[in-house]
Amino acid sequence: MLASPDREQTLALAAVFQSLAGVRQLAERGQRATQDNRVVLQGLVGEWQGSTEQLYGGIAALETGLRQLVDHLSQPTDAQLTRYLVAVMQLERRLRRNGAHLQAVGQGLSRAREQAEYFGANDHASVIHHLAQLYSDQISSLRPRILVQGTAGHLQDDDNQALIRALLMAAIRAAGLWRAAGGGRLQLVVRRQALVEGARALISQS
Repeated sequence: MLASPDREQTLALAAVFQSLAGVRQLAERGQRATQDNRVVLQGLVGEWQGSTEQLYGGIAALETGLRQLVDHLSQPTDAQLTRYLVAVMQLERRLRRNGAHLQAVGQGLSRAREQAEYFGANDHASVIHHLAQLYSDQISSLRPRILVQGTAGHLQDDDNQALIRALLMAAIRAAGLWRAAGGGRLQLVVRRQALVEGARALISQS
């Protein structure tokens, strides 16, 4: 079994990849990976209990992200995914250093949590649109700005736009968990193979 810090890092990074996979599926193909999206949204609006695995509902819930992690870090040929990943990491760092934005995001997520509990679903339209507005108000002004690429028809749909913003916020949240567990951009380079092996070990347990 992975040592605890490595396990936390790998699962948090898998949540980043799973969030971005949801963004790309929706933007490029108009497809909603409903259960995968619910998992990462739970990581965004759920209460932290000291465990990334618990927050996201178990290893199996992050299998898509774990497989994306293995594929991309084994052979990082997808330039668009790399750009998204780097931008998310940078935005998380800038948000963490901006006290006013960070406080506003925390308050907004508390409101989203209340909405999710009221409607009984973290992917209810009201929750998604609230998260999207929170992203627009508090994240969009930070740099770098993430320019999502995809099919115009999918990107112009209001509900799709809202979900994309909510999933980007979920990716930033997961990046914060990755950093809190000791992760960083350097680890993506020097510990890439260890992360791949750790993700494969977790997949075998799911």
